[in-house]
Amino acid sequence: LGVERPRCLYYYQGDGLEAMYGFTYKYMTLEHFLGQLTRVQVGAPLAEALTGVYVQTWYPGDDGLTIFVDWHTKPHWTKSYSHAGHIAMWGRTMPGTKQLILNGYDGRYLGGWDYPIDVHMTHILVDLEAALERTLARPIACTVMDSEGGGLPLGERYAEAERSYVSVLPGEHTYRLADFVLEGGWEPVPDDPQREATFAHWADPKRAAEDPRQFVLIRPLGRTDPTRIYTGQFAGLSAGQIPWLHRRRWPYNELRIRNLIQGANLNINYGYAYAQVPNRTRQREWEAAQERVAVTERHLADHQAAVHNLRQRLAALQDAYAAQHRDLQGQLVRHRQQVQRRQRLGQTTIRALKRINALRRQLHALTQRFQKRQRRLCQQLHDHQTRCHQLKQRLLHRLALRDTIDTETLCRERDLQKDQIMLDLQLLLANLHDWVAQSYFDPGWHNLSLEKATQMVYRKAGRVTWHSDRIEVILEPYRYSDQQRAMEVTCARFNAARVRWRDGRLLRISVASPGKF
Repeated sequence: LGVERPRCLYYYQGDGLEAMYGFTYKYMTLEHFLGQLTRVQVGAPLAEALTGVYVQTWYPGDDGLTIFVDWHTKPHWTKSYSHAGHIAMWGRTMPGTKQLILNGYDGRYLGGWDYPIDVHMTHILVDLEAALERTLARPIACTVMDSEGGGLPLGERYAEAERSYVSVLPGEHTYRLADFVLEGGWEPVPDDPQREATFAHWADPKRAAEDPRQFVLIRPLGRTDPTRIYTGQFAGLSAGQIPWLHRRRWPYNELRIRNLIQGANLNINYGYAYAQVPNRTRQREWEAAQERVAVTERHLADHQAAVHNLRQRLAALQDAYAAQHRDLQGQLVRHRQQVQRRQRLGQTTIRALKRINALRRQLHALTQRFQKRQRRLCQQLHDHQTRCHQLKQRLLHRLALRDTIDTETLCRERDLQKDQIMLDLQLLLANLHDWVAQSYFDPGWHNLSLEKATQMVYRKAGRVTWHSDRIEVILEPYRYSDQQRAMEVTCARFNAARVRWRDGRLLRISVASPGKF
């Protein structure tokens, strides 16, 4: 299309999309304009291209990047059956969009991507990093995120990809020092002399062998148990650097997203196209319920097999006891008959009587042993039968719960192309503001937020005079003297750069003196 600047999208400043559709956007609404852009599918390619520009602008070179990542969740107000997720700002579960915002080491905006509300970091973050490395042709040294990335599934993905990240262990306050084994001595934390940190791993050998994550414990001096536990993959970082680096997330990521929302609202909805798709949330719920059913079925089958085996063992025990009992009874009868014959013949019966007593003791011991083993097997049989009954009731309950989950009804899934395009433009606006502030603003205004700059500078009233060789802009004076002085410095820096209008005329800006406008 020959589009080199965002201004080329407008009808009077270039061909823009007229090259494809044969008409311009002079009288079309933003919704119509976004609808046409959606057909071109420019959202993701534009985000990728702009990210490359941002990285080379703010962080030139080919060194590894440290990035800060966080979700911004945008609610959608609709009564239609749609994918839903937790909206933290509202404290409720409702339809919406997740926007993944990336910031650089000093908080510069690097990019943003739209995802369905039910997407988790585990699903996309590692793949997104790999794609960014290919696009930027430079490595990502480390990714810093909040506790949402501290779970084991994401840790396993990062360990498998051999990538570095820093997060916080969920439920960190429930762990004590005894739950870990230290991997070295405590060392100071930069910019925080009141705390110390150390590497550690799980004290439980089985847990340590199954968990690929690394851990850093931090505690105040003089304390025993850690007050915070950091987790991730820390290649090339010391224990003291981890807390210091993670604390940068708040000013470099969280506050920057808030400034972006206030300056260019990310929560505005721009109209959506929908597709009817199976509800992924309900499918995951059904799969989880089916897994619970399968676990119960396996347990029930194990106990039923145990009942069958115990019944066979009882039958075999009774048969063996009956055979041994008959044999001993037969021997006892024969010895009694022998005693009677010896008594009739007047012969001694001492040895025969001893044998009879031994057979009686043997028969009694056989009966006692049989009854003991029988009681034990009967008790085991009773326990397994009771457990089978309980598992059958649980299985029926879980089957009922699984069958109540509606997986047949289709739900609405939004086409997020319009949101992605507007997110691209919002991040572009924020980065342009940062660049202007660093290039032209008075040093005291370098950290001026987009919202404040829009009120104080970008929408400042004034007078424009068009000359043949230049354009003169005179702004109204400011009420406060410090703002007046800052704007005078800003105008001087801008004029020194000799910026020209698109037609070649020199652009000069000045601020009127108080009382002279």
